[in-house]
Amino acid sequence: MDLVEPSRGHEGSLQYHLHEQEDGRFFLYEVWRSREDLDRHNATPPLRAFMDELPEHIEGAPEAYFGAMRSPYPAIAA
Repeated sequence: MDLVEPSRGHEGSLQYHLHEQEDGRFFLYEVWRSREDLDRHNATPPLRAFMDELPEHIEGAPEAYFGAMRSPYPAIAA
């Protein structure tokens, strides 16, 4: 949870959500304006430290999936 709000403030962050499954697994849902913005986010010291410590807290390797958003974002009413 400590990474959520700071990550939402990073340049190019469009969506950043932490989900917990009923079985106790967690996953992050992230949408970034560009791959460059995501790479810049991934290079920040807090995220690097988190990733370095992650193997101590999970079984197996973390999974990551990359793709392109195909549906448009809905317009936000003012």
